[in-house]
Amino acid sequence: MKHIIRFFIVTILVLPAIPQLIARADSGPKPYITVYCHNLPEGVSEIYLDLLIDEPPLEEGYGFRFGSMDQNYDPGDYYDGELLDILRNYNVGGWRPALVTGTSLPLWAELRHVVKNGEAASGFEYFGVPDRFKVIVVTENGDVAVSNVIERKAFGCVVDFDYADQSVASTNLEAPDYPDDDRRYGEAAASERNPVLHTIIQLAFTLSSTYIIEGIVLLLFRFSLRRNWKPFVFVNLGTQLALNVFVAIIKYFNGTGAAILACFVAEIVILIVEMVLYSFLLKQHSKLWRAFYAITANIASFLFGFVLMNIVFVA
Repeated sequence: MKHIIRFFIVTILVLPAIPQLIARADSGPKPYITVYCHNLPEGVSEIYLDLLIDEPPLEEGYGFRFGSMDQNYDPGDYYDGELLDILRNYNVGGWRPALVTGTSLPLWAELRHVVKNGEAASGFEYFGVPDRFKVIVVTENGDVAVSNVIERKAFGCVVDFDYADQSVASTNLEAPDYPDDDRRYGEAAASERNPVLHTIIQLAFTLSSTYIIEGIVLLLFRFSLRRNWKPFVFVNLGTQLALNVFVAIIKYFNGTGAAILACFVAEIVILIVEMVLYSFLLKQHSKLWRAFYAITANIASFLFGFVLMNIVFVA
């Protein structure tokens, strides 16, 4: 009778998550780019930041642009029209702003960012994240700085953009042709942080969050942590390590599209593996209850990861 009551309580807790899981069926792990800007000009309080992509321009009405999913959205209500025009009109050597001029696949990001102590940060996420890009920054004064080309190596890429570093500057900088324009156009250095180190940091972060979320679910299922800590710790360690290394390798050799597909397949495999392992390794309760725990724990981690990713990586 107690098992039935606990099963009923957990089912009530899980059911509200099912519609979100269905509605967000495409919301598994996504590639992202986080850009940290350093040494921005003194006195600048705001910047517009976009990624430049070397893809053919999209026709008006096609593709995905910032705010294009909202029919009532008017960029003029929130953004400076003059600064937007600088980005819209930028096309040098085939490089154009992704957010402002559109991408063939959806890209989530904020265009406008507050500067504090010469620093700012921006996050780009979703299927439209490019493998090859430049960073473009437009200050509130209309000054423009463009980085060198970045070839993204990691599934989750972190880039440092140094506004004051002219080490990559070329002598034949081709500035956009704006009449009667005395704005500054320059180049700045950008580099991707060590993808191996970032993969390790990402593993540590995802593993610790998995332990917390799935540990809470373990206790809600009335499992003793003292009696079950070994399978709980080592099963999660093995699956998370395999997932992160597998996706990182696929991204490095085959690009973002293959990494996303590999991630979805790996998540399904991990769910099945954990169901089987927990059914035999966990102590207490029936095998069916242990398998149900594995399903619930994975759903909880999935939803938590989705919410956290949007908080952290989408500015």
